[in-house]
Amino acid sequence: MNMLSEPVSERFRPLPDGGIRIFAPAKINLNLLVGPVRRDNFHPIDSIVCRVSLYDQVDLMPSKSGETTLTCEGFECGDVRDNLAMRAFELMAKTFDVGDGADICLKKNIPPGKGLGGGSSDAAAVIWGLNRLWQLDVPRDRLMSLGAVLGSDVPLFLGPCCARMTGRGEALEEASVRRFYAVLFLDESHCPTGPVYRAFDSSPQPMCEQLAQRLLSGPPAEWRGRLVNQLADAARSVCPEMASIWDRLSMMLEEPVRMTGSGSALFVLVDDEAQAVGVFNRIPEDIRGRCVIVSKNPW
Repeated sequence: MNMLSEPVSERFRPLPDGGIRIFAPAKINLNLLVGPVRRDNFHPIDSIVCRVSLYDQVDLMPSKSGETTLTCEGFECGDVRDNLAMRAFELMAKTFDVGDGADICLKKNIPPGKGLGGGSSDAAAVIWGLNRLWQLDVPRDRLMSLGAVLGSDVPLFLGPCCARMTGRGEALEEASVRRFYAVLFLDESHCPTGPVYRAFDSSPQPMCEQLAQRLLSGPPAEWRGRLVNQLADAARSVCPEMASIWDRLSMMLEEPVRMTGSGSALFVLVDDEAQAVGVFNRIPEDIRGRCVIVSKNPW
């Protein structure tokens, strides 16, 4: 993994033989507020979320055989039948009655199970890519509604680069967030979402108040210390390995270390690339190889 993950300026690139390559960015929850479980068994959330410059690569090629295939390299994609990219293809084909097959190739650079949204981003990339490949001209709002069928995080990757996500994650409102850099800690520990929420439910807490929009428009140095993830204590109890690294990084870096999603990826937010490189170089060598510098995604 390279120290600095460079942003790409465009969302897609054409491929030979009529194919298309889509870049599927990761996300980080800057602020993640969670309330006690509702009667419908969902938790209300209020989160400021931004896409960042760590990408899966999704290639869509018209199938010569008429069948649809999914291949994967890099991180594990799981069972093809459960893969969100394949499910996104099936949803689009059924919704718009398109019988064309496709060869889908995923290059997975976003590690799964880290709260970075890689699977949801892949699904959004397939929806967005097929809309272009099949020349459907479906409006973005309709694509986002389709994405919500697959999961609450999918519309995020079809909407604005930063958003305030509320409800159970289905309601998105564009958020204006100052350009930032972040050092991501992609440790091998895994925080399964279900157990984290169950741990949260064992000691429920009222939802905190969201940061004011005017703060987020300023330099991250002015507000990064106020970021909250209300799943943090639950995740630390479920994943003590992550908690140990978190404590170690906080002590050695003397910087606010935060968690995205339900874990286990951690991050330090800074104002610019030079500060990010400075933080990166202070990370202990035994951890540094699992870290990457990202920035707010440009689209």
